[in-house]
Amino acid sequence: MGKTTFIEAAYQVLKEKGTSLSAEEITKIALKKNLIETSGKTPAATMGARIYMDIKKNGNNSLFTKIERGKFGLKEWRKIEQKQNVFRAGSFKSAAYQVLKLENKPLSIQKITEIAKKRNLLTSTGKTPEATMGAQLYMDIKKLDDKSLFIQLGKNKFGLREWNIEVLREEIKRQEQRKETLISDKKRSIVGDPINFEGLIYGPLNENGVIFLFSKIHDKLGINIEAIQATYPDAKGRRKTSKGWEDIWIEFEYKSSQFKLHKHDPKECDIIVCWENDWKDCPIEVIELKKVIQEIKGE
Repeated sequence: MGKTTFIEAAYQVLKEKGTSLSAEEITKIALKKNLIETSGKTPAATMGARIYMDIKKNGNNSLFTKIERGKFGLKEWRKIEQKQNVFRAGSFKSAAYQVLKLENKPLSIQKITEIAKKRNLLTSTGKTPEATMGAQLYMDIKKLDDKSLFIQLGKNKFGLREWNIEVLREEIKRQEQRKETLISDKKRSIVGDPINFEGLIYGPLNENGVIFLFSKIHDKLGINIEAIQATYPDAKGRRKTSKGWEDIWIEFEYKSSQFKLHKHDPKECDIIVCWENDWKDCPIEVIELKKVIQEIKGE
Protein backbone atom coordinates (compact mmCIF):
# COMPACT_ATOMS: atom_id res chain seq x y z
CA MET A 1 0.00 0.00 0.00
CA GLY A 2 1.34 3.46 -0.91
CA LYS A 3 1.96 6.06 1.75
CA THR A 4 -0.68 8.72 2.43
CA THR A 5 -0.57 12.15 4.03
CA PHE A 6 -1.12 12.49 7.78
CA ILE A 7 -4.60 13.89 7.11
CA GLU A 8 -5.55 11.04 4.77
CA ALA A 9 -4.18 8.49 7.21
CA ALA A 10 -6.12 10.06 10.12
CA TYR A 11 -9.35 9.90 8.13
CA GLN A 12 -8.82 6.23 7.19
CA VAL A 13 -8.03 5.23 10.77
CA LEU A 14 -11.01 7.07 12.30
CA LYS A 15 -13.34 5.80 9.56
CA GLU A 16 -12.28 2.21 10.20
CA LYS A 17 -12.40 2.40 14.01
CA GLY A 18 -15.66 4.33 14.18
CA THR A 19 -14.77 5.94 17.51
CA SER A 20 -12.88 9.01 18.71
CA LEU A 21 -9.12 8.62 19.14
CA SER A 22 -6.20 10.70 20.36
CA ALA A 23 -3.43 11.82 17.99
CA GLU A 24 -1.15 9.22 19.59
CA GLU A 25 -3.66 6.42 19.01
CA ILE A 26 -4.27 7.49 15.40
CA THR A 27 -0.52 7.68 14.73
CA LYS A 28 0.17 4.29 16.30
CA ILE A 29 -2.46 2.61 14.11
CA ALA A 30 -1.39 4.52 10.97
CA LEU A 31 2.24 3.45 11.47
CA LYS A 32 1.23 -0.16 12.16
CA LYS A 33 -0.80 -0.23 8.94
CA ASN A 34 2.08 1.40 7.09
CA LEU A 35 -0.13 4.32 6.02
CA ILE A 36 2.45 7.01 6.81
CA GLU A 37 6.19 7.34 6.74
CA THR A 38 8.05 9.82 8.91
CA SER A 39 11.63 10.45 10.00
CA GLY A 40 10.55 12.80 12.79
CA LYS A 41 10.94 11.88 16.44
CA THR A 42 7.44 13.01 17.42
CA PRO A 43 5.01 11.77 14.72
CA ALA A 44 2.07 11.92 17.15
CA ALA A 45 2.72 15.64 17.71
CA THR A 46 2.82 16.14 13.94
CA MET A 47 -0.44 14.21 13.55
CA GLY A 48 -2.18 16.30 16.22
CA ALA A 49 -0.91 19.55 14.71
CA ARG A 50 -2.06 18.57 11.20
CA ILE A 51 -5.55 17.70 12.40
CA TYR A 52 -5.82 20.88 14.51
CA MET A 53 -4.71 22.98 11.52
CA ASP A 54 -7.19 21.25 9.23
CA ILE A 55 -10.05 22.05 11.63
CA LYS A 56 -8.90 25.66 12.07
CA LYS A 57 -8.24 26.27 8.37
CA ASN A 58 -11.29 24.53 6.85
CA GLY A 59 -13.86 25.14 9.59
CA ASN A 60 -17.17 23.51 8.68
CA ASN A 61 -15.56 21.94 5.62
CA SER A 62 -13.00 20.03 7.69
CA LEU A 63 -13.36 16.26 7.82
CA PHE A 64 -12.55 16.30 11.52
CA THR A 65 -14.04 17.54 14.75
CA LYS A 66 -12.74 17.71 18.31
CA ILE A 67 -14.82 15.28 20.39
CA GLU A 68 -13.23 15.90 23.78
CA ARG A 69 -9.90 17.07 25.13
CA GLY A 70 -7.14 15.45 23.08
CA LYS A 71 -9.50 13.27 21.02
CA PHE A 72 -10.71 13.63 17.46
CA GLY A 73 -13.57 12.24 15.45
CA LEU A 74 -15.12 12.63 12.00
CA LYS A 75 -17.63 15.36 11.28
CA GLU A 76 -19.71 12.91 9.22
CA TRP A 77 -20.55 11.03 12.43
CA ARG A 78 -22.60 14.02 13.60
CA LYS A 79 -24.65 13.87 10.41
CA ILE A 80 -25.42 10.24 11.14
CA GLU A 81 -26.35 11.07 14.74
CA GLN A 82 -28.62 13.84 13.48
CA LYS A 83 -30.33 11.34 11.17
CA GLN A 84 -30.70 8.95 14.09
CA ASN A 85 -32.62 11.59 16.02
CA VAL A 86 -35.48 11.40 13.50
CA PHE A 87 -36.33 8.03 15.07
CA ARG A 88 -38.74 8.28 17.98
CA ALA A 89 -37.07 7.31 21.25
CA GLY A 90 -37.96 3.73 22.16
CA SER A 91 -39.15 2.93 18.63
CA PHE A 92 -38.15 -0.24 16.81
CA LYS A 93 -35.96 1.62 14.30
CA SER A 94 -34.23 3.62 17.03
CA ALA A 95 -33.58 0.42 18.98
CA ALA A 96 -32.30 -1.38 15.85
CA TYR A 97 -29.91 1.47 15.06
CA GLN A 98 -28.52 1.50 18.60
CA VAL A 99 -28.10 -2.30 18.70
CA LEU A 100 -26.33 -2.46 15.33
CA LYS A 101 -24.13 0.49 16.29
CA LEU A 102 -23.13 -1.25 19.53
CA GLU A 103 -22.57 -4.71 18.02
CA ASN A 104 -20.86 -3.36 14.88
CA LYS A 105 -21.77 -6.41 12.78
CA PRO A 106 -24.76 -7.65 10.73
CA LEU A 107 -27.47 -9.28 12.83
CA SER A 108 -30.69 -11.19 12.26
CA ILE A 109 -34.01 -9.63 13.17
CA GLN A 110 -34.35 -12.09 16.04
CA LYS A 111 -30.94 -11.12 17.46
CA ILE A 112 -31.56 -7.37 17.07
CA THR A 113 -34.88 -7.70 18.89
CA GLU A 114 -33.41 -9.93 21.60
CA ILE A 115 -30.61 -7.44 22.38
CA ALA A 116 -32.98 -4.46 22.20
CA LYS A 117 -35.31 -6.09 24.74
CA LYS A 118 -32.39 -7.06 27.00
CA ARG A 119 -31.08 -3.47 26.97
CA ASN A 120 -34.59 -2.01 27.47
CA LEU A 121 -34.34 -0.01 24.24
CA LEU A 122 -37.98 -0.67 23.27
CA THR A 123 -40.88 1.06 25.00
CA SER A 124 -43.37 -1.48 23.65
CA THR A 125 -42.84 -4.94 22.16
CA GLY A 126 -46.29 -6.53 21.67
CA LYS A 127 -46.88 -10.22 21.02
CA THR A 128 -44.67 -10.48 17.93
CA PRO A 129 -41.78 -7.99 18.37
CA GLU A 130 -39.56 -9.79 15.85
CA ALA A 131 -42.24 -9.50 13.17
CA THR A 132 -42.71 -5.79 13.91
CA MET A 133 -38.96 -5.16 13.91
CA GLY A 134 -38.52 -6.94 10.57
CA ALA A 135 -41.46 -5.15 8.96
CA GLN A 136 -40.26 -1.70 10.09
CA LEU A 137 -36.67 -2.17 8.89
CA TYR A 138 -37.81 -3.72 5.61
CA MET A 139 -40.26 -0.85 4.93
CA ASP A 140 -37.65 1.78 5.88
CA ILE A 141 -35.22 0.33 3.31
CA LYS A 142 -37.93 -0.08 0.66
CA LYS A 143 -39.24 3.46 1.15
CA LEU A 144 -35.93 5.35 1.51
CA ASP A 145 -33.72 3.08 -0.61
CA ASP A 146 -30.09 4.29 -0.39
CA LYS A 147 -31.12 7.09 2.01
CA SER A 148 -32.11 4.56 4.67
CA LEU A 149 -29.66 4.16 7.53
CA PHE A 150 -30.16 0.39 7.24
CA ILE A 151 -29.17 -2.19 4.64
CA GLN A 152 -30.49 -5.72 4.20
CA LEU A 153 -27.95 -8.52 3.81
CA GLY A 154 -29.50 -11.78 2.68
CA LYS A 155 -32.95 -12.95 3.70
CA ASN A 156 -32.87 -12.04 7.37
CA LYS A 157 -29.79 -9.97 8.23
CA PHE A 158 -29.51 -6.23 8.57
CA GLY A 159 -26.67 -3.75 9.01
CA LEU A 160 -25.92 -0.03 8.90
CA ARG A 161 -25.19 1.80 5.65
CA GLU A 162 -22.54 3.87 7.40
CA TRP A 163 -20.31 0.82 7.97
CA ASN A 164 -17.20 0.48 5.84
CA ILE A 165 -16.39 -2.55 3.75
CA GLU A 166 -14.31 -4.21 6.49
CA VAL A 167 -17.34 -4.63 8.75
CA LEU A 168 -19.39 -6.18 5.97
CA ARG A 169 -16.64 -8.26 4.38
CA GLU A 170 -17.48 -11.48 6.28
CA GLU A 171 -21.18 -11.20 5.47
CA ILE A 172 -20.47 -10.45 1.82
CA LYS A 173 -18.13 -13.47 1.72
CA ARG A 174 -20.87 -15.72 3.12
CA GLN A 175 -23.37 -14.41 0.56
CA GLU A 176 -20.92 -15.06 -2.28
CA GLN A 177 -20.27 -18.61 -1.03
CA ARG A 178 -24.01 -19.21 -0.87
CA LYS A 179 -24.41 -17.97 -4.46
CA GLU A 180 -21.59 -20.26 -5.59
CA THR A 181 -23.35 -23.20 -3.94
CA LEU A 182 -26.63 -22.32 -5.65
CA ILE A 183 -24.89 -22.00 -9.03
CA SER A 184 -23.24 -25.38 -8.45
CA ASP A 185 -26.60 -26.93 -7.58
CA LYS A 186 -28.12 -25.58 -10.82
CA LYS A 187 -25.74 -27.65 -12.94
CA ARG A 188 -28.04 -30.65 -12.49
CA SER A 189 -31.80 -30.55 -12.82
CA ILE A 190 -33.36 -32.16 -9.76
CA VAL A 191 -37.13 -32.22 -9.26
CA GLY A 192 -39.63 -33.60 -6.78
CA ASP A 193 -42.22 -36.30 -7.30
CA PRO A 194 -44.65 -35.69 -10.19
CA ILE A 195 -47.95 -34.19 -9.00
CA ASN A 196 -49.33 -32.48 -12.15
CA PHE A 197 -51.46 -30.10 -10.10
CA GLU A 198 -52.64 -26.60 -11.05
CA GLY A 199 -49.79 -26.12 -13.54
CA LEU A 200 -47.16 -27.42 -11.12
CA ILE A 201 -45.64 -30.56 -12.65
CA TYR A 202 -43.42 -31.63 -9.76
CA GLY A 203 -43.77 -31.48 -6.01
CA PRO A 204 -41.72 -28.98 -3.94
CA LEU A 205 -38.13 -29.62 -2.90
CA ASN A 206 -37.77 -26.55 -0.70
CA GLU A 207 -39.66 -23.86 1.23
CA ASN A 208 -40.17 -21.65 -1.84
CA GLY A 209 -41.92 -24.52 -3.59
CA VAL A 210 -44.20 -24.92 -0.57
CA ILE A 211 -45.12 -21.22 -0.67
CA PHE A 212 -45.85 -21.40 -4.42
CA LEU A 213 -48.03 -24.49 -4.05
CA PHE A 214 -49.87 -23.03 -1.05
CA SER A 215 -50.68 -19.91 -3.10
CA LYS A 216 -52.51 -22.22 -5.53
CA ILE A 217 -54.80 -23.80 -2.92
CA HIS A 218 -55.07 -21.47 0.08
CA ASP A 219 -58.64 -20.57 -0.90
CA LYS A 220 -59.58 -24.27 -0.98
CA LEU A 221 -58.36 -24.46 2.63
CA GLY A 222 -60.53 -21.48 3.61
CA ILE A 223 -57.50 -19.28 4.31
CA ASN A 224 -56.97 -15.71 3.11
CA ILE A 225 -53.44 -14.25 3.16
CA GLU A 226 -52.97 -10.64 4.29
CA ALA A 227 -49.18 -10.34 4.29
CA ILE A 228 -45.96 -12.21 3.48
CA GLN A 229 -42.87 -11.03 5.35
CA ALA A 230 -39.13 -11.76 5.49
CA THR A 231 -39.17 -12.49 9.21
CA TYR A 232 -40.68 -15.17 11.43
CA PRO A 233 -43.49 -16.08 11.06
CA ASP A 234 -43.61 -15.95 7.26
CA ALA A 235 -47.22 -14.91 6.74
CA LYS A 236 -50.31 -13.46 8.36
CA GLY A 237 -53.71 -14.66 7.23
CA ARG A 238 -57.32 -15.18 8.29
CA ARG A 239 -59.41 -18.35 8.45
CA LYS A 240 -63.16 -18.69 8.53
CA THR A 241 -64.53 -19.89 11.88
CA SER A 242 -68.01 -20.06 13.38
CA LYS A 243 -67.36 -16.67 15.00
CA GLY A 244 -65.98 -15.00 11.86
CA TRP A 245 -62.61 -14.58 10.17
CA GLU A 246 -59.91 -15.26 12.77
CA ASP A 247 -56.35 -13.98 12.30
CA ILE A 248 -53.62 -16.64 12.05
CA TRP A 249 -49.83 -16.66 11.76
CA ILE A 250 -48.25 -19.14 9.33
CA GLU A 251 -44.71 -20.48 8.97
CA PHE A 252 -43.71 -22.25 5.74
CA GLU A 253 -41.28 -25.18 5.88
CA TYR A 254 -40.37 -27.96 3.46
CA LYS A 255 -40.63 -30.47 6.33
CA SER A 256 -42.47 -29.69 9.56
CA SER A 257 -39.45 -30.76 11.67
CA GLN A 258 -37.47 -27.86 10.22
CA PHE A 259 -39.61 -25.55 12.36
CA LYS A 260 -38.00 -27.15 15.42
CA LEU A 261 -34.57 -27.17 13.76
CA HIS A 262 -34.81 -23.40 13.17
CA LYS A 263 -35.69 -22.96 16.88
CA HIS A 264 -38.89 -21.04 16.17
CA ASP A 265 -41.14 -20.24 19.12
CA PRO A 266 -44.45 -22.18 18.75
CA LYS A 267 -46.21 -19.52 20.84
CA GLU A 268 -45.65 -16.99 18.03
CA CYS A 269 -47.19 -19.16 15.29
CA ASP A 270 -50.54 -20.90 14.69
CA ILE A 271 -49.92 -23.14 11.67
CA ILE A 272 -46.99 -24.83 9.93
CA VAL A 273 -47.59 -25.27 6.20
CA CYS A 274 -45.21 -27.90 4.79
CA TRP A 275 -44.84 -30.49 2.05
CA GLU A 276 -44.09 -33.36 4.42
CA ASN A 277 -45.18 -33.65 8.05
CA ASP A 278 -42.40 -35.57 9.78
CA TRP A 279 -42.89 -34.12 13.27
CA LYS A 280 -45.07 -36.60 15.16
CA ASP A 281 -45.60 -34.56 18.35
CA CYS A 282 -45.74 -31.10 16.80
CA PRO A 283 -47.33 -28.72 19.36
CA ILE A 284 -49.18 -26.64 16.75
CA GLU A 285 -51.39 -27.35 13.75
CA VAL A 286 -49.70 -28.68 10.61
CA ILE A 287 -51.06 -28.49 7.07
CA GLU A 288 -49.27 -31.16 5.02
CA LEU A 289 -49.64 -30.14 1.37
CA LYS A 290 -48.71 -33.57 0.02
CA LYS A 291 -51.73 -35.05 1.81
CA VAL A 292 -53.97 -32.11 0.85
CA ILE A 293 -53.12 -32.51 -2.86
CA GLN A 294 -53.86 -36.24 -2.72
CA GLU A 295 -57.26 -35.52 -1.13
CA ILE A 296 -58.11 -32.82 -3.69
CA LYS A 297 -57.16 -35.14 -6.57
CA GLY A 298 -59.04 -38.04 -4.92
CA GLU A 299 -56.00 -40.29 -4.79
